[in-house]
Amino acid sequence: MNLKDGSTFAGGLVGAVVAVGMFIPMYIYDLAWLTILIAFAVVIIGYIIAAVSAPSITATEAGGGSEFMRGLLVGLNAGMNGCLSFAVWTASTALAGGIVVGAVLGLVNFLVVFSAISKSGFYQGLVGWLCWAMPMSWFVIGLGLFFLWFSLALALFTAGKVDYLSIKGFRVDWKTCTLFIKGGLIANLNPLNTAFNMGNISFVDNASTDTTWHIEHEAGHTLNLTAFGSMFHFMGALEENAFGRGGLAYSERLADSNDPASGATGNIPMWA
Repeated sequence: MNLKDGSTFAGGLVGAVVAVGMFIPMYIYDLAWLTILIAFAVVIIGYIIAAVSAPSITATEAGGGSEFMRGLLVGLNAGMNGCLSFAVWTASTALAGGIVVGAVLGLVNFLVVFSAISKSGFYQGLVGWLCWAMPMSWFVIGLGLFFLWFSLALALFTAGKVDYLSIKGFRVDWKTCTLFIKGGLIANLNPLNTAFNMGNISFVDNASTDTTWHIEHEAGHTLNLTAFGSMFHFMGALEENAFGRGGLAYSERLADSNDPASGATGNIPMWA
């Protein structure tokens, strides 16, 4: 499937301008937190539009409207990551430090709109590792860390004697800095017996028979999180599970492109 960088770039510019234009006046009046709520509301609407307008699984070329919306979601997230990083770093360092960090993180995020860059292994490594530093990713990563801590605590408390709660192993996808934990309560609660991603932490059901631990696909969600942010991640989970779309969910099709060897039907090739 051919992506349309021109449409994605145009959408990215609109999204970034909206984010920065919204943040500046609210930051001046100490209402920066409100921009997050507004951005989340925009992402909810934008995700629905992007999912509805997504190219069919047999399409050879993405539509301009869908690509514009994908770019807008990236640009909005990039603008918010840049602005929030500026606010966080300015509060603890000099103004210049906040400007530099905000500009760098926002730019790294924004470059996702160019398919030649998003498909680069080096860039994907940068995106995966910097996911930890992106403020718009912190909601998902924070919840993932809590899930990890809770699973480890239960495994330690039961000394591994309760199979359903025991941890079977750990792996790390070093390219994207994603930790995989197999087994434990949170992973085993997955009714699909596969795996799910919470940013840089992924949970693999003990009943999963995939010897690869679904690493490439779940790492694709880590990349998605950096590109689109936490609300996009939650909307993807909602579409996949609550609405029964499974692998046809918009976020799943994007993550699938990080694992082309899987043969998943209709991936949107943002990452490969």
